[in-house]
Amino acid sequence: MSIGEKKQLSRLRFYLYNRPLHPELFDIHHDHRIVKPQYEAQVWVTGCSHVISFFRGETTFVEATADSDGELPQRGLLLDWPLRGEKDHQCRQADGVNYMMNFQVERMSQAVYARTHKDLAILGEKRGIFVPFFRWASGSLTPFSHVDYRAAPEQLHVFTFHALPEDLTVVKTQSIFELA
Repeated sequence: MSIGEKKQLSRLRFYLYNRPLHPELFDIHHDHRIVKPQYEAQVWVTGCSHVISFFRGETTFVEATADSDGELPQRGLLLDWPLRGEKDHQCRQADGVNYMMNFQVERMSQAVYARTHKDLAILGEKRGIFVPFFRWASGSLTPFSHVDYRAAPEQLHVFTFHALPEDLTVVKTQSIFELA
């Protein structure tokens, strides 16, 4: 299974790098660039997963949620965690870039998941980046990724929601890239 195919929750991992990752490693379904005077960022939706790249001068942070079977490099790897439960992490680079993240994997009952799925899809169609994956639907609910962000001059705040109906699960991440 390549990194861009349908994701299985049990094989998803959270990665953090201090170097860029090549786009050929991913099946990119949506590509969005953010340019501010003090930084640049790139957001890729990679099939119910994502890659967020943040660049300022010589500093790079790349956050990726990807399948553990993917062939991601070891060079520059700062974190490699299974996407289970809830985790937080924070680190600072010497040139004043502060990175903070939190992820949560929420498994729900059928009724709660259906309502959450509907609410997130409505929000996604109004704001941010919304990418549904119709070809992976196996019932009445379609898997999707929703990326919402706020790009201020000194900070990038990114929220992602990956809806996985087969698992009745939503994977949420919140990432802050802050200039000190």
